[in-house]
Amino acid sequence: MKLLHIADLHAGKKLYGKSRNEDLEYALEQVLNVCREEKVSVLLIAGDVFDKRNPDHESQALMLDFFARASTLNMHTVVISGNHDSYELMKAYSSLKRLSGKVHVFDRPTKDPRDSIFEYESVKIACLPYPDERVITHFHEDTQRSYAEKVVAYMKALAKHTEDARYSILITHLMLSNAQLAGSEVMYGFSYFVPAESLPETFSYIALGHVHKYQRIEKAPGKTYYCGSPYQIDFSEKETDKFANLIILEEGLARVEPVRLELKRSLVEVSLGLEDRSEVVLEPLRHRNVLVKVSLMLKMGDPYGQLKKERVAELLGEKLARLEVVPYVEGQVKQEQEEGIDLLKLYERFYTEKYGSKPSQELMDKLTNLMGRVSHETSQA
Repeated sequence: MKLLHIADLHAGKKLYGKSRNEDLEYALEQVLNVCREEKVSVLLIAGDVFDKRNPDHESQALMLDFFARASTLNMHTVVISGNHDSYELMKAYSSLKRLSGKVHVFDRPTKDPRDSIFEYESVKIACLPYPDERVITHFHEDTQRSYAEKVVAYMKALAKHTEDARYSILITHLMLSNAQLAGSEVMYGFSYFVPAESLPETFSYIALGHVHKYQRIEKAPGKTYYCGSPYQIDFSEKETDKFANLIILEEGLARVEPVRLELKRSLVEVSLGLEDRSEVVLEPLRHRNVLVKVSLMLKMGDPYGQLKKERVAELLGEKLARLEVVPYVEGQVKQEQEEGIDLLKLYERFYTEKYGSKPSQELMDKLTNLMGRVSHETSQA
């Protein structure tokens, strides 16, 4: 039997005002082709189907079309909510099961874990949609500690109800303590963390969503994977390959084969210095399928500044996602406008410059947990 694991579709995502739906659609077409060619029995979608809780009609139409086409294949689709998805909207999508019997949407954690298990032949799939900390913690508790403990306890209950199956799968959307971030997750806000080593050991495979970088979590038991986003979400993911995970169940074991997904448009960042000619630097990009972010250095009061900006826009046309001006002041580069600051990367850069080496993963985990707590308490204020 074969399963395919994808996550973090973020339908409706916009990058500096440019819709990414065509990038997602291109990736989903490949997903359907893999399912067809490999004769996949179950497609797993591990959360963040949409980028916003109230997605636009175009994005919903894209996903409904995808679910409809997936239903025509001889397979089931199991979908869980992510932190970007609305519980109520995903509950409405659970009605798709009545139309085809092939699409199974789990919108939120259920009181009885047995209601969150999908069974197909020799496989039991335990579904844990994004466990919102505001739902499972209480104001008077040590929310960071109680969140992790409650999530782990719930996963263990799911494991208990699937241990009699020949193969058991856990699909969930959350952040593990030692996951390597792609960078775009920081812009979306922090989740509370769950220790990777605390995951149940009985699952044949654990399908994760939330982190956009493909990786196996080594400290977690068994085969535990983030498959990552199916396209480059923002420029922090430039030069990052994208994958789906093909899970082959045979002889009582799960074998994992990553499937590379081609990109509709790659994300590229370019810096134009004072002496750089935009025609020379940007000309090669005109013939590639890319979206480009350009940092253009200009001297203060440059009389040709506006013409240089217009030339960049003319050369790249629709491929230009963002043009940022970097003023040149007495040899110092100062960003005129900085958006989506990655605080973790800034701290890592500061630490490296000060101490001559990168901070330890333990230190970065503590910092990330602290930022997560601040984010949570701010949202509750």
